[in-house]
Amino acid sequence: MLFRRSAGAGNYAYATARVKARKAFLFPRDTYLKLLQMDVPEISRFIGESKYKEEIDELATKYSGIDLMEYALNLNLARDFGQIMSFCEGDLKLLIGSYLNRWDIWNIKSILRGKSFGASEEEIRETLVPAGSLSTQKLNDLIRKGTIADVVEGLAGTMFYKPLTSALDEYNRTHLLSAFENALDKAYYANLMAIKIAGTTADELFISFIKHEIDAVNLRTLFRLKRENVEHDKIMAYMIPGGSKFGMDDLRKLAQAPNYNEFVGMLKEYKLPEDMGPAIQKSQETGSLNSVEIALRKALIANGEKISHLYPLSVTPILGYIVRKNTEVNNLRIIARGKESHLSDEAIKSQLVI
Repeated sequence: MLFRRSAGAGNYAYATARVKARKAFLFPRDTYLKLLQMDVPEISRFIGESKYKEEIDELATKYSGIDLMEYALNLNLARDFGQIMSFCEGDLKLLIGSYLNRWDIWNIKSILRGKSFGASEEEIRETLVPAGSLSTQKLNDLIRKGTIADVVEGLAGTMFYKPLTSALDEYNRTHLLSAFENALDKAYYANLMAIKIAGTTADELFISFIKHEIDAVNLRTLFRLKRENVEHDKIMAYMIPGGSKFGMDDLRKLAQAPNYNEFVGMLKEYKLPEDMGPAIQKSQETGSLNSVEIALRKALIANGEKISHLYPLSVTPILGYIVRKNTEVNNLRIIARGKESHLSDEAIKSQLVI
């Protein structure tokens, strides 16, 4: 099922005005630096007295500590994005809704993982962020399914059914969830790229952002799999078509690099984000890909922020807000979990996107 442009143009002026008001409440950089100076109880108190108070209070009888913060952050994120969808109309709603379907992918993957590892219904439910097109009721129905095959059948009639059924044979043969996850990721981006663009520059910027994201996802996968010496044919099965700078021929050439070091060397032929050079060097020094993945994420978020200011009455300011809101929740989660694990402030800060 492909996304199609709806008949209405969209209520851009109204929707962007409401999102602009929300943007004013996003935490500034200084807030994260302040949180880094706090211990876990102080962070918990700060979040409980902030815009996340309603969700903290709502879940406080069921959870405590870091778990309470994490579930409250997820619930707030889902509600915030749900409210944005509720006041968007026409083509704008289609574009934003298509982008937010990533949370459907997140939730389906969580349910499949939960079923695979024998997690309880409650444990699976706690990992969900119902900010996509699948309702909470639908997600609960899927959680109650007995087997992975039942979950797949439960998605009949949705855009996720065909890619999941096409991956079912591979899963039955290998028992690896990556078959489903890869199929879902490809379906998500294929549907986004299939949106019929009206031709406005802002809409084209929206699609350009998605293409850059595909590049980032493919590069991250290449770094991980090349370092594990995975055969290039298997790597190519995970590559997502439609990137901006890296076409399928480029990706195949990189996947065929004889080893990890030569793969890294071949990347010099491409114009990478400014921070990637130092990030790759640090990765080679530490043996961790953390710096590379953070640099890719920072570059993507910076791109989203940049285009959000170009056309004030378009989809891009709303996209920019969604990206920043998601980043805020991720940063808060990283700080809270880092403090709980007694990581140094410097180690936690290196993982933040600020």
